[in-house]
Amino acid sequence: MSPEIRIHTHEGAIGAAVTGLDLSREMSAAAFDSIMEAFEKYRLLVFRNQSLTTEQHVAFSQRFGELEDFPDPKDQADGFKTVLRVTNIRKDTGDIKPIDDPGHKSFTLGTSAWHIDSSFRTYPSRASALYAIEVPAEGGGTMFADTTLAFQALPRERQAELSKLTVIHDFEETRRRHGLPPRPPEVRATTPPARHPLVARRPNGMCALFIGSHAAGIDGMSYEEARSLLDELEAVATRPEFTYTHSWTAGDLVFFDNISVLHQAMPYDLTGARRLLHRTTIAGNESLNAVETLG
Repeated sequence: MSPEIRIHTHEGAIGAAVTGLDLSREMSAAAFDSIMEAFEKYRLLVFRNQSLTTEQHVAFSQRFGELEDFPDPKDQADGFKTVLRVTNIRKDTGDIKPIDDPGHKSFTLGTSAWHIDSSFRTYPSRASALYAIEVPAEGGGTMFADTTLAFQALPRERQAELSKLTVIHDFEETRRRHGLPPRPPEVRATTPPARHPLVARRPNGMCALFIGSHAAGIDGMSYEEARSLLDELEAVATRPEFTYTHSWTAGDLVFFDNISVLHQAMPYDLTGARRLLHRTTIAGNESLNAVETLG
C-alpha cells in the first residue's frame, strides 16, 4: 500500500473511501498498485474533494484501460468523445431539459433502474468512473449493489444451478419495460443482443451475478420464466447489506466495477434542480468467463 493512501471501508455498506490521493496529478506506480489492490477487494471506491478538468478525469480513467466512445456529440463533455454527460442540463443553452423531451425521458427512466453500464456489449465494460460537477440540494444520489456478495449469500446448490445459465442482454429491454418506442433499426444494429454467463468468474476466482435492466432473457426459458428469475436475483442483490447509497457532493468521483456492481440513479427534482456528472467507461476486451466448477 502506498504510504500516503488510506482505505476506509464503508460501515454497514459495500465499497470503500480512498483518501490521500489527488486525482488531478499523475499517479505514481505505487499509488496505482494500491488503487488496483483496493478496487479488486472492494469493487467500489469513493474519492472525495477532487477538482478535475475533463482532461484529468480522462487521464485517470485511461490508467485502467481503453475507454468507450459515446457517439452522439450532444452527449459528449467538452469535446471528449470518451466522456458522457449524465445530466438534466442542455449542452447548447445550459437550461434544464424539458421533462417530456424524448431522449431525456428515455435516459432518466433507464438510469433509474438497476443496471450495469454496457452489459449489452459483446465485451462488457470493465468499470466506470462517475465525477460530480453540479448536484441537487436534495436527492439525486446513486445506489450501488454488489452482486459478488449476493452470489456468495446463495445456497451452494442454487449457485451451481445458476452457473449453468446464459443470459441475453439487450439495450432494447429497458426501453420495452418502460413502454418506450424502439430505437431506429440502424441504431439497434450497432448494439445487437449479446449472450453472457449469468454467473461470471472474475480473474481473482470470485463469482458475480451478471444481471441488471438490460438482461432480456435466459436461454432455454420463456420470457416470463426468465423475467421471474432475474427479478428474484435482483431483489437478492439489492438487499441493504449488499448496497451503498452515495449522496453526491461536487468534486466526488466514484469508481466502480461493471461486472459485479449494479447501480441506479435516485429521484430528484428534474424540473427545478440541476445535476451534472461526467462518466467515463473502461472498455471490455474479452468475454466473461463462465463457472465450470465451483471452488
